[in-house]
Amino acid sequence: MAFQQVNALEFNQIKAQIKGYLKAQDQFSDYDFEGSSLTVLLDILAYNTYYTSVNANLAVNEGFLETAVLRENVVKLARMIGYTPVSARSAKTVVNISVQTAFPYPKTVTLNAGLVLNFTGLDNNNFVFSTPVDVTQSVDSLSGIATFSNLELAEGVYLTDTFVRDINQRQRFILTNSNADTSTMRVRVTSGTVVERYLQATDVTKINSESKVYFLEESEYERPEVLFGDGTIGKDLANGDVISVTYTTSSGTGANGLQVFSNIGNFRDDQNNSISSGITITLVSKPDGGSAQESTESIKFAAPKFYSAFGRAVSTRDYEAIIPQIYTNVSSIACYGGEEASPPQYGKVFLSIKPKNADKLSLSEKNVILKKLREYSVAAIQPQIVDPSVLYIDLTSFVYYNPNVTRRTQDQIKNVVISTLTLLNKGSEFNKFGGKFKFSRLQKVIDDAEKSITSNITRLKMRKNVTVDLNTRVNYKICYGNRIKQGTSTEPSVSTSGFKILGDTTNTYYMNDDGAKSLRLFYVKGTGEKEYVDGLWGTVDYDMGEIVINDLTITSTDVSGNGLQISAVPLSNDLISLRETYLTIGIDNTSVSVVEDTISSGSNLSGTGVVPESSYS
Repeated sequence: MAFQQVNALEFNQIKAQIKGYLKAQDQFSDYDFEGSSLTVLLDILAYNTYYTSVNANLAVNEGFLETAVLRENVVKLARMIGYTPVSARSAKTVVNISVQTAFPYPKTVTLNAGLVLNFTGLDNNNFVFSTPVDVTQSVDSLSGIATFSNLELAEGVYLTDTFVRDINQRQRFILTNSNADTSTMRVRVTSGTVVERYLQATDVTKINSESKVYFLEESEYERPEVLFGDGTIGKDLANGDVISVTYTTSSGTGANGLQVFSNIGNFRDDQNNSISSGITITLVSKPDGGSAQESTESIKFAAPKFYSAFGRAVSTRDYEAIIPQIYTNVSSIACYGGEEASPPQYGKVFLSIKPKNADKLSLSEKNVILKKLREYSVAAIQPQIVDPSVLYIDLTSFVYYNPNVTRRTQDQIKNVVISTLTLLNKGSEFNKFGGKFKFSRLQKVIDDAEKSITSNITRLKMRKNVTVDLNTRVNYKICYGNRIKQGTSTEPSVSTSGFKILGDTTNTYYMNDDGAKSLRLFYVKGTGEKEYVDGLWGTVDYDMGEIVINDLTITSTDVSGNGLQISAVPLSNDLISLRETYLTIGIDNTSVSVVEDTISSGSNLSGTGVVPESSYS
């Protein structure tokens, strides 16, 4: 009899198939397998088959980037398509330093390379920030002050790993620290008395046999590995050459957003005298950009996209793949061509980048990204970075509960609901480009927040915030990317926060729509009545979801930071984010009212006098 193929993967199934094969043999046709010692042999055979199948399955899976699990294999597969995982990144901060010297004033003051600031974080954790090189500034001859402007510091301690080239050995230059930030690396090669700096290779087509470049990979030890040329692609190292690699060690995200710091820098004058007083340090930007080593899942996601870009940025997908390589502090990216802009701007590609710990990029970060993009962009395409636009979802929720099934008070239930919404807002559906808001999911989340909640009636508004140019006649265009419900003269859909206008220092003004595509300007009289001001103040395009405010000179606003809030009732409670817009729940502008469900509690079984809240008003 031919052998029966064992194609099962589970232990019990494998054993059953082996048993079935033996029963088919004449010598075992009436054998009691379970009641004999032969069952032990069957268990061993089944286990061995199961173990072999598992290992074979794992081995096959580890050969493909999509199914590989072990980081070592994922890194190797990514390396085959030219992708290098992003190392840990140190947080960066920019500071201004003023050093008041003593009379007679020296000519210069030098900040020595090394530690400069010590930031104190939560639980009194300390994070040190350093500069890689000495920085020297001249002293003002009249004031005696040396000023260090816009000095960038990196979190961590600068370390130096040293290697000596030995042509008689198969050497590998692997850094000693797994938290090394490769973006801060400085590689120098000393050949005899000559010290030369080597740069990281970015475009192999521009490298010849004399190019002083190094290549970067992640070793199987999850530490960066430095490689050099072979004399054909990149300059080969000579026997005895000394390689020095200097880099910072990163603490990941720990230092991001910190503000409390102390000076630990070493300042000296031109006579090498130490300066310990008269030092004033101010933050230009808080520490930001710190991140952990790229995860295995991120490598599997990003490597194919990076490969498809072929080292150049032409399509929007190319930019989405390349930007995380040159700026690792990316939370979300939106790219769209100039032909999609309104009005169209051909020859441009617009990039909107949301950092992990901020709403938008700083000016210096934008400049760094645009500079690095020049290595990939083609001449015919001009990249332009636009700030993300936040579409806030403000909620008004009436939450009904049964007091008989909970010990919590109404205020406690309210706090539970708000905490649940805050947690939802931190999830994967929000705070990213291309997000979608599903109203039914929101209602379910509120209902499930506490066991006593029986139902909820929730209304929402879309809100965008603009920063007003005070005392300047300006037009404002607000795009929601979602249709606006057409209001009426008595029940407008559009509303704004308060502000004062030129020529009236007494009244606070507001705006709403008249239901006929026009904006109205008004203030509230002492009687509570609205006094509308004649004029063409703006328009509302309900179908396009756009509002235009005409030539308005605002002198002050009720919202801090010269802010103006413009809200609108959406036509649909399901919202999407387009282009540079991303969604977030406006927790601070959300109202939750907890109301007893008198029918469920039994206090009013007939429902007499119960008037449910409207879902629309």
